[in-house]
Amino acid sequence: MDKKVKAIVTRAVPYKEADMILTLVSLEEGRMTASARGCLKPRAKLRFAASPMNFGEYMLSGKGDRYIVTDCVQYDSFAPITADIDKYYAACLVLELLAKLSPEPQPQLLLHAVKQLKAMAYEDKNAEDAVCDFLLEALDDNGNGLDFSVCAECGCILDGDAAFSDSDGIVCPHCAGFDAIRVDATSRAFIAGERRDIPSELKTRANMTLADFVYRTLGVRPDNSYFKEQK
Repeated sequence: MDKKVKAIVTRAVPYKEADMILTLVSLEEGRMTASARGCLKPRAKLRFAASPMNFGEYMLSGKGDRYIVTDCVQYDSFAPITADIDKYYAACLVLELLAKLSPEPQPQLLLHAVKQLKAMAYEDKNAEDAVCDFLLEALDDNGNGLDFSVCAECGCILDGDAAFSDSDGIVCPHCAGFDAIRVDATSRAFIAGERRDIPSELKTRANMTLADFVYRTLGVRPDNSYFKEQK
């Protein structure tokens, strides 16, 4: 059975001598696996289609969950990202989280991923800012958007420290339970978009806190070099 899907490559693993096993996330079917046969050969016409971050229309042949890539019309490769190691690690986080959250189709989340990759590649968006925005979009797209401006419990204005509660969301320190994740004032302001002009290490600390929110809320945690390299 042949099909066409608009998809992005989130992972590519070598297989046998010249093949690659691809993890695709598509608008139509969510996460899929497909093999790109012979794509590691120097003159392979589909070599580009087996590269992580490649976004395009994939022509697949197969049935069940076993597909072979037969052709691809490339929309974008976001190639400039590979020249900046920080942006590359950030892109890997975006792709990994997208794949983990997309066993079923999540069209809006895929479009958000593409938007952040495009912003890093062509609009000079900072890697940490892109990670923060994508983590927030992942929460929002899955019905768990967070409001960092007011306490979800008592309604007070948040202009300093805050906390994250599984049951209530973002709350002030006075309403935080013993198991809440504490959020310092700088991290809260960065995540909320109130202040993005802070040192890179503080942005990374805020993103690590936000990743904990994602894990507590959605049950998935990014596990790649973005956080490891920033420690």
